[in-house]
Amino acid sequence: MRHTIAMLALAAGIGAGAPAYAITGDQPEFRKLAEDVYAYIGKLNDANAMVIVTTEGVVLVDTGNNVTDTRELLAHVRSVTSQPVRYVVITQNHNDHSGGAALVSPPATTIVHERVAKQWATLKPHQITAWRRRFPERTSALERLTPVDTVQSFSDRLTLRLGGKDIELIYVADQYNPGDIAVWLPKERILHASMAGYKDRHPDIRPDYSHGTTDGLLKQLKVYLTLRPAMVVPAHGPVGGGWLLETMIEYLLLARDSVQEMMKKGLALPAIEKAFQMKAFGEWDRTEHLPWIAATIYRELQGLGPQIITVSERRQSGVVSSALQDGRFVTLTGADGTAVRLRVTGDTNFQGIGDRTAVRPGMKVSAVYEVPEGIVPALGYDTLELTIAP
Repeated sequence: MRHTIAMLALAAGIGAGAPAYAITGDQPEFRKLAEDVYAYIGKLNDANAMVIVTTEGVVLVDTGNNVTDTRELLAHVRSVTSQPVRYVVITQNHNDHSGGAALVSPPATTIVHERVAKQWATLKPHQITAWRRRFPERTSALERLTPVDTVQSFSDRLTLRLGGKDIELIYVADQYNPGDIAVWLPKERILHASMAGYKDRHPDIRPDYSHGTTDGLLKQLKVYLTLRPAMVVPAHGPVGGGWLLETMIEYLLLARDSVQEMMKKGLALPAIEKAFQMKAFGEWDRTEHLPWIAATIYRELQGLGPQIITVSERRQSGVVSSALQDGRFVTLTGADGTAVRLRVTGDTNFQGIGDRTAVRPGMKVSAVYEVPEGIVPALGYDTLELTIAP
């Protein structure tokens, strides 16, 4: 047994899930935003990335949701420039934003906030192994390295001046900001708003504070508004104007007010999670995020710190009965008919397949996963190892 800040999945099941409405297309889009500036817009509100081309090299801002996204993103880069990738800027320490850095770094330098660098310095062996194996052609190049060996970090602000481009990296100090940073192009007035930027998708805010807090996101948004961006690339969802930041402020204030009103009425947390609907944003997708948004705000308003859960490891063998969202969510059915829902992440080690996008129903699988004490995580148990039988 060990203690960890676990990912809490407090929502209803995702299998058939609530419908998604105003979302990006079913294929990623590579879109020109300004001269030498492009956005890679993730499919179905997956993670977005940004590409900045200069005469001295390319700057990638995040790396796409899956291994396949990173490869496609680099193919787009090669279609518009012969310059190599010089820097990879990570706006969030989550694998849908950072997981593709290993394809180009080294030789590219990965830039993160110092909090992220400290977290990477304490990665567990299975996470380092997953990083080294994520791209098979890179395994030998990375075998003696760890993620922090490729990193440059900063504490407050950092400006890259590269090939005629000014690229400002902005960290808004907050106790529970886990190292999320914004990327600002002052000449083009384009902002990648990192975790604080969402459009048409309920934000992924969790009571373990691993994705920050609503109070912290409001601080970030207010700083970003002072920049007066003409165009905003959110972490997830379509590109929009500066009004996108104002919409997120409205969303977060409404969410906090809603939870506070229910607390004043004496509702317990389970009742608050059930009643928290954000109907004013009813066409946004990822409604499975709503219960843990409510749980996070509930803790914030009481001045509580992040929820900490004890987890243990378990092994299960069986057959894949479903694989959703590029293999991120896998249901494994054992010989006795017991079904286990797994959440396959960028930290999962694979045997027998290249990456999670290759998981298919009918495959025989052995999995090692984490079980949080007292919680049945509806988004799936975080998976450490996934072995496909021959």
